[in-house]
Amino acid sequence: MKDIRQSMEKALVEQGWIFGDKATRIGSPFVWAENENKNNIINLEDLYAIGFYFSMWYVKKNTPQELVLENHDEVNNHMISEITRSFKHFFPFLPLTETWINHIEAQALARAQDYFFIKKFCNDLPSELHHIDVGPGLGCAAIASVKFLNSTFYALEASPMSYEVQRHYFRFISPYPGAYLDVIECENYQLQNDAIIGEIQKKDYKIKHIPSWRFPWLANESMDLMSATFVLNELNYAGILWILSNASRVIKKGGYFYIRDSEILKPGTHNIEYDKVLEKIGFEKVSELRFENRHVYFGIPRLYQKTGSQILSFEEIVDMCLGKYASVAAGSNLAYNTEKMPQL
Repeated sequence: MKDIRQSMEKALVEQGWIFGDKATRIGSPFVWAENENKNNIINLEDLYAIGFYFSMWYVKKNTPQELVLENHDEVNNHMISEITRSFKHFFPFLPLTETWINHIEAQALARAQDYFFIKKFCNDLPSELHHIDVGPGLGCAAIASVKFLNSTFYALEASPMSYEVQRHYFRFISPYPGAYLDVIECENYQLQNDAIIGEIQKKDYKIKHIPSWRFPWLANESMDLMSATFVLNELNYAGILWILSNASRVIKKGGYFYIRDSEILKPGTHNIEYDKVLEKIGFEKVSELRFENRHVYFGIPRLYQKTGSQILSFEEIVDMCLGKYASVAAGSNLAYNTEKMPQL
């Protein structure tokens, strides 16, 4: 994990996150606000961290009839089989108890449901597409995306612990030798920035792993689909605005942004209503299913399509959402002047 932290520290200097306005008023976007105070899990390493991510889903919610597709059983069975196979790879010494089976099936079901929603409501996705997933967790969304959407899968991550887990997982599930690109490993081997960007643009790789601080290395209007499952409401102010500004840049006109979360803005994170921001910057809501959250289904899935050509820089979206005087660098609980934020 040391190399991941070093990569972040280098970017913090290069991009000016430790200087002036960004340092003292806005803050760094590469923080997982939801987990900052969970000392039992924030610094896990090796198999402890991998085990934590295998156990993140623990309650199963059946797929609603609105999302059941013809290949429903095939997708569910494939997801369960592949996640079970990877569990046995990492933990051959652990018995596959009912508890672990429940964790595996809950995660497989949730990721399959994301695929079902995308497949059903994104009617005009290309036969070969570019899919970027923000905050991929364990990384198993790549399984359905690569196999059933025929995608090149881009995993964007800001948490060093999460990135370390994902690099192990992606290496194992990589569909063929050489199909996985780890951008931080490119940095470790002293590739220059232009050379790394060239690797990202190559068609050789099916899974491309990119730290959030290297989001600018993705080309404008290069993504057909962006997804964020239980991520956006867990970021700090800078983090959510970093994602939204880059979404306006990398998603193609006509491309999609899929969101699934509870819509609850958690204390200590941010109070930016990102759905409204998306509509303000050229996205149109095209689908939504209002399930009873946590009783019938986990989260409220919704889909936005980019209908405009507007691209906002991070500075422009900060000015739009925070104004010039709000100070949020110390976290939401210590933020001030936010009541003067412009109304969207």
